[in-house]
Amino acid sequence: MVFTNKRFSQVLLVLMALCIGMPLSWANKPPAADLPAPPPLPPNFRAAPPTPPPDLPDPAELHAQLNQLGELLAMSPEKLNKLRQTIEFVENMSSAEREAMRIRLSQITQATPQLREEVRSMQAAFPSIPRSDLSQFWYAASKGERESVRQRLKELTDEERKPYLNAKVEAFVRHREAAFNSMKETLKEKRRSAGKTEPAKPGE
Repeated sequence: MVFTNKRFSQVLLVLMALCIGMPLSWANKPPAADLPAPPPLPPNFRAAPPTPPPDLPDPAELHAQLNQLGELLAMSPEKLNKLRQTIEFVENMSSAEREAMRIRLSQITQATPQLREEVRSMQAAFPSIPRSDLSQFWYAASKGERESVRQRLKELTDEERKPYLNAKVEAFVRHREAAFNSMKETLKEKRRSAGKTEPAKPGE
């Protein structure tokens, strides 16, 4: 059976009448011709939506924070206490100590099989670059930094790749040594301060 628009409207009205218990005779009535016209739309109805404020939170960051909150809520009081002690320990570290620690930890936390294979490939292609510096540079770099280096190495010629990568590694080594030296000085200063405040032993 082929429904025309009129026939479809009548069937729809019949179904609606059955659902709400109205008499079927009402459904066959044509619409009244003297119905009032609908009110006009407001003048700004078709206007563009307002621009959202620039300080809205990043959805990805908000989602990560909620996940972190869920992990904290699931922790036992003992684990929360250990986490609090770790946070306090990090808060008391200098910026140099944090950076030196981050570089050291990256050799453990970021040394995935894929990155280790990339280090082996780069070391084979550029044997003059010290492996320890190359691997530490590659593990300590962020995902974005590594991707930028990968893309740049693809764009450069064979003669240009070695100076480019060597400059990147040397810049990292200078940054690393500065962070480590600053950390050593900070630790020395903390030891001196601790020695000055240490109470004198009996008989001294």
